[in-house]
This record gives sequence, C-alpha cells and structure tokens, in this order.
Amino acid sequence: MGRNEIRLRRQRMNSGRIASHRNYGKLMATHERDQKIRRVTRIVIYFLLIAFFIILFIMVSRWYSPRPGQPETENSHAESFYPTGVSDYSDIQAS
Repeated sequence: MGRNEIRLRRQRMNSGRIASHRNYGKLMATHERDQKIRRVTRIVIYFLLIAFFIILFIMVSRWYSPRPGQPETENSHAESFYPTGVSDYSDIQAS
C-alpha cells in the first residue's frame, strides 16, 4: 500500500470515529466551561499575588517610617532590629 492509501484508510469513517463525533456539542460545552474555570482561577491567583505584594510594601514602608514623638536619628531604624537597645557595635571591642 502506498502512503496516500494508508492516509485515506485512516481517515475512513468507522464506528469508532463516528462515536467520537457523536457527543461533540457536549464535549465543546465541557471544554468551554473548563476554559472559563482556568481563566477565573488565573485571574484570582494574579489578584492575590498583587494584593500580597501591595500589603507587603505597605508594611515595609510603615516599618521604616519614623514614629511620631520619636526624633529621627541616624540609627533610628537599627533600634527596631536590635530589641535589646543595641543600635551600633561601638561598645563591642575587636578581639
């Protein structure tokens, strides 16, 4: 058999090929519903990521802003990193 005859034989309608096309409308409806679910899921995930980064940015910007009633000094931000009150390493001697 030549290549063209094999191709024509594969494309010939038989009971299996007819059965695969029988529920085509239902298959397309299911496919479109799945596509909508994927699209909505993707949009929700992007929205949550953007909201997370905005909240993170707000938290960091408030953390580094000077507090009212506290004078802004050179090491004012270092105090929040060292809860014991050590704001620099001047009291530690080099060994």
